[in-house]
Amino acid sequence: MSTSEGPLGTKSEGLLSRLAPLSTEGARGEVFEASFDTLEVGFSAGAVKSALARESSGIGLRAVAEGRMGFVGSRDLSAEGLAHLEKQLVNSLEVGDPAEMTFPSTQAPDPAAADLGLSSPITAALTIPDLVETGEAALAQLKERFPDVTFDATVRRSVGRSRLQNTSGLDTGEAYTVFSFSVEANQTQDEDVLLDYAYVVGTSPEAAAPQRVVDELVQRLTWSQTVVEWTPGKLPVLFSPEGSSLIWSPLLQALSGKTVMLGTSPLRERSGEQILGAQITLTDDGLRPGALGSGAYDEEGIPRATRSLIKAGVLKGFVHSLETALATGSEPTGNGERGGATARPEPGFANLILSGGDQSFEELLASIDYGILVHSVIGEGQGNTLPGTFSNPLDLAFLIEGGVVKGRIKDGSIAGDIYQLLGPDTTARLSREVVPVGGSSFLPWLLIDDLNVVGRE
Repeated sequence: MSTSEGPLGTKSEGLLSRLAPLSTEGARGEVFEASFDTLEVGFSAGAVKSALARESSGIGLRAVAEGRMGFVGSRDLSAEGLAHLEKQLVNSLEVGDPAEMTFPSTQAPDPAAADLGLSSPITAALTIPDLVETGEAALAQLKERFPDVTFDATVRRSVGRSRLQNTSGLDTGEAYTVFSFSVEANQTQDEDVLLDYAYVVGTSPEAAAPQRVVDELVQRLTWSQTVVEWTPGKLPVLFSPEGSSLIWSPLLQALSGKTVMLGTSPLRERSGEQILGAQITLTDDGLRPGALGSGAYDEEGIPRATRSLIKAGVLKGFVHSLETALATGSEPTGNGERGGATARPEPGFANLILSGGDQSFEELLASIDYGILVHSVIGEGQGNTLPGTFSNPLDLAFLIEGGVVKGRIKDGSIAGDIYQLLGPDTTARLSREVVPVGGSSFLPWLLIDDLNVVGRE
């Protein structure tokens, strides 16, 4: 959260001063405000369907008094709405969880936070016609290559600001811009339905690179035109960066201070141990220039940093908010994330970076004599994934034979345990290429040499 000049607005001015008398001596609290305006163009079957402009703002109040914590949020910033919010905060304190948390005072951010490039004047200046032009240019390329495929798309730009104040004297905020472009492809032939989706997001069109959506869809749609027979078994499986989230998600849950606080993380007592293969290094970088999760401060006012979570397979630490750090006897790590002004802070990741390996994607592909490439599965994240086990039907996957993608496969599923597949003795390999996924994750291709792949009898 980089420093900004002036307040977010005037409607909530003075609200911070009203937190002090909420209870007896020692009451403390914070006010978090955020606002943004968005322009969005939607395309249906390749043609413009909608264009809209919207503004949104919200406020969150959190306080600690007499050993209890209260939190409330609202999008009503009128005088009446704010007065009602204060009453709700008092009520929330009466039934809040026990807490002795203190709010941070002003701390100097890391010098690397001086120029993160989070706000682009180019993005802020985009108009509805600009968004239409971007969408039409990309869809024209796709339609020319695949006239029988239906393409829906969304192009969006947002300009936002946030501000955080607390009774410890902290007053900071940030300005940011976001540009995103997504396309959904739908091809229906008889009983075969093919669905694919590609999405890019960044601080600007240049950072997001809409052409990536076109290139990715062209590649996968080309592979998908032929449906091939295949033989299940214990097979090498190559996950795309997007598809590999099935493997990494349980690990990220286990690295969250919330699961450590709740006692459900399988890694909570394993700091310093070799838990994964030496080829796996995972970093949370809150100071990566141009990345959406970057900032001078997190959303609780703790300076962001570059933190090693797993280094050469060794567990180095977890991500914590103020609340989970206090509950677990840890230090806050600059990972307090709100998910919106009206949401209570929880530990989250800034920018996840999984270091790449020694081989390119093409080399990994060429090394597979007979296996599959997985881009997406059905039901990811459903059920209890914390132990690291998964069993999911394949959504979009392809047969690899002789180091070449032969076509799309159907009626398959995969199952495994990430802590076995990626354990200290793993032979898993990562691509040299590390690509942005969702604007704040940077992931390589992942090849697992021996995974259980089941097909229809």
